Amino acid sequence: MNLPHSPVLLNRVIEGLNIIPGGTYVDCTFGRGGHSENILGKIGIKGKLIAIDRDSEAEAFALGKFQNDSRFFFEKNNFSNLQSIVQKYNGSTKINGILLDLGVSSPQLDNPSRGFSFNKEGPIDMRMDIQNKMTALLWLKSADVKEISKVLKKYGEEKYAYKIALKIKNSIDKNELKTTLDLSKIIYNCYPKNEIRKKNPATKSFQAIRIFINKELQELEKILDDCLDLIEKGGRIVVISFHSLEDRIVKNFINKHSQRKNILSNLPLVNINRDFNLKKIKVPLKASDDEIKNNIRARSARIRVAEIL
Repeated sequence: MNLPHSPVLLNRVIEGLNIIPGGTYVDCTFGRGGHSENILGKIGIKGKLIAIDRDSEAEAFALGKFQNDSRFFFEKNNFSNLQSIVQKYNGSTKINGILLDLGVSSPQLDNPSRGFSFNKEGPIDMRMDIQNKMTALLWLKSADVKEISKVLKKYGEEKYAYKIALKIKNSIDKNELKTTLDLSKIIYNCYPKNEIRKKNPATKSFQAIRIFINKELQELEKILDDCLDLIEKGGRIVVISFHSLEDRIVKNFINKHSQRKNILSNLPLVNINRDFNLKKIKVPLKASDDEIKNNIRARSARIRVAEIL
């Protein structure tokens, strides 16, 4: 369980949260606690950290590592249930900051039995919460070519979506699709040879299936809206994303709530003013070359920070 783990963009996360001693913070994607451990190191003896993860292995790790820290509270849950989780551990008091490190954690990717990796043989699973019944393979078997193609195109921006979907269903009909390497090979063979370069052709399709199975984008949209009601003025939202769909949602959300509309004062309009607004906090969006060298997962990471006004 004690797998080596390097939290992505650690220094920028801590700087972005602008942590105050005695504050209350939420790490919505605990993983293996790299960010949580550093947040605990900044909040002081009166601070509080609520950590969330839907992965049972993350729960076991968290309860083992921080069981003697009275400032630490862990909830095995979807982070889209943030409002009820904060209410449970913090009552009606607002919190001072929220961290979202999206995507799959390194331990999940490194464990072939979880089925997230396209270059390690394992079951076609991809569930972040293994208590959910619907695995990726079960969904592929139940879905038709049109539905699979739609998911690959929408969540993976895969231009060969229909061809891949057709090959997947043909393979299922022949009982030839059993492992992640089987799926990876099918996708690989759908690509023209001249388009296969450094990036594995299976990257987009595995990403799309995983996002769909775990409802990741829906979860993200809900929690962003909830953040506005839960964070104290001056508190911050820090989001790390790993592909364009996530980053686009975060970017559009921050833009939407940080741009004031010019409205004529004499117009008979109501409910224009909101109790909240956001200020963009400018940070370098990408990891430095040195961090990428030390942690290859940081290569595709993007960070965005906003402050409640």
